[in-house]
Parts: sequence; structure tokens; C-alpha cells
Amino acid sequence: MLKTSTRHTPTGPVLDIQGDLDFHTVPEFRRTLEGLSLLPGQRLVLHLAGLRFCDSSGITAFLVARNLAATAGAEVALAEVPEATLRVLRIVGLDQVFAIEPAERAGADSA
Repeated sequence: MLKTSTRHTPTGPVLDIQGDLDFHTVPEFRRTLEGLSLLPGQRLVLHLAGLRFCDSSGITAFLVARNLAATAGAEVALAEVPEATLRVLRIVGLDQVFAIEPAERAGADSA
């Protein structure tokens, strides 16, 4: 099961993700991403503190988010990445592609 919620900050949306991001839930996640309004210069933060499980389709969904942000002229960052997911990102080199933020930065822009 996947639950998402969006917070709007002065620098852009923060998408809180809770649950499992896998083959079964990625289509719902992608619909959520496609429904976000991103403006040039904004930053989309995927806040992953509540992420319990992420398979390869979930990792691919992070790349989809990055591509959507790039198309809008925006950036994307991952915040509070669970250790297991961070390990996978490091193994495949995506820790060099994504800005990865600690907890204290994730909600710092909240209004």
C-alpha cells in the first residue's frame, strides 16, 4: 500500500511518501507526479521517511520524477532516504544523480 501527500513550500512541492513503492503502486505514484505543478527554478522534494519498501520499479519512478522536473525546468531531491533504498541508489550510482538531503532540510522550507 502507498500513501502520498503533498506540501507546498516557497521552493516547490514536497511529496511525502509512505508505504511500499513497487510494481503495484508505481502507477498511482506516477499519476501523483504528473498531477504536480512545477515551475522553472522550483525543487520537488520526495520525502521518503515513511518509505517501507522500494523495488526496481520504484527506483525507476524516481527517475521519472527527475525527468518530469527537468522538463519543467525544476530540480528534484530525495530526503530522509531509508538506508536500504540509499544502499541501492549507491550501488547503481544514482546517489550521484539525485540530491540527497538529510531530515533537517526536508521540511525546512515549509510554510
